[in-house]
Amino acid sequence: MTRLAFVVPRYGPDVLGGAETFARRFAAHLPRDQFAVTVLTTCARDLLSWRNEIAAGESEIDGLRVLRFPVDHRHRDARLFQKLADRANRGEPLSPDDQAAWLENAPHSPDLYQHVANHGDDYDQFIFLPYLFGTTLYGSAIWPDKTVICPCLHDEPYAYFTDVRAMLRSARGLMFISQPERTFAEEKLGVDHPRARVVGFGLDEFETDAERFRQKFGLHAPFLLYAGRLDPAKNVLQLVSSFLAYRQTRPDRELKLVLAGSGPLPLPSHPDLLALGYLEGQDLRDAYGAATVFCQPSLVESFSIVLMEAWLAGTAVLVHGQCPVTRHHVLQSNGGLYFTSAAEFAGALDWFLDHPQQRQQMAALGRAYVRRECNWPRVRDRFRHSVSMWRFTSA
Repeated sequence: MTRLAFVVPRYGPDVLGGAETFARRFAAHLPRDQFAVTVLTTCARDLLSWRNEIAAGESEIDGLRVLRFPVDHRHRDARLFQKLADRANRGEPLSPDDQAAWLENAPHSPDLYQHVANHGDDYDQFIFLPYLFGTTLYGSAIWPDKTVICPCLHDEPYAYFTDVRAMLRSARGLMFISQPERTFAEEKLGVDHPRARVVGFGLDEFETDAERFRQKFGLHAPFLLYAGRLDPAKNVLQLVSSFLAYRQTRPDRELKLVLAGSGPLPLPSHPDLLALGYLEGQDLRDAYGAATVFCQPSLVESFSIVLMEAWLAGTAVLVHGQCPVTRHHVLQSNGGLYFTSAAEFAGALDWFLDHPQQRQQMAALGRAYVRRECNWPRVRDRFRHSVSMWRFTSA
């Protein structure tokens, strides 16, 4: 039996984030007779404050052992960290000293690092994800020969930092979720790792009740659905502005934009713009099934779970053409369209509304793609083969 430690900065069913959701679902779907899984994480729940909201110590989630360690705020300059992050997000180059200061003042958990250092013999492999946080950047250096990094990469300034590229090169193995993510690492970052593998991600099938959703939320008009964080980093501003421009130029069209998520982005008041807040469980699944089209406007995705869930619910999708990952999924599946401007966004919506039969055909192709590429037996096979290659045996 292979003993695995998944090391992720935040963990739990109430923790928002694509990488965090990936970690929880992936770990829970590994066969218990082949993998003994422990999750190492922090006591933080919120991505911005990193407050220690969850008790430290051992618990169980989805039948897996979870060990939590506090985030240490005593020596962290959160203001400097945010100032450097803001500069990076604006595209300003950061000097090596600035990069080092950003990393030093990121959220860290020395107690977690100490556990990794002291208990290396208890685990055959550590799987760290995502690349961006201190738990990965510091923790992965402790046992590099036992470390696999699932970076959840996309094209953003932090990925080009010197320490990030050095970390990816020094790990025992790299585990990618999509082929475009691997291509980005190789072609843009210069990280052509000999033990890199695309493992992917699996999804469980589910039932939807579109009518139940419409009745519960009073939504009887056609609607475009977005699900995820309400955050400028997810390109929600372009989605909202493009939709409002569409409604202004096509007042006779009956279409609403429904936003299922939470975040810091303030939204304008408009009768065709409905913010439902964070949806989970059957409410979210029913929303996918009730939507006329699902839109994923983000430019920075390494997989996009919500896109796959929309397809599984039988809904065609609209993605941003400048996101290599979601465009790749659309082109491989023929399950939707992509846009790069407000004019293309409007044209795509017109086509979807004017061609309901073809829209349903697209949705069916998308669903077939997810069933083919993202079924758990296939993903588990890829993972098992990768683990055998990554496993380190001392001479």
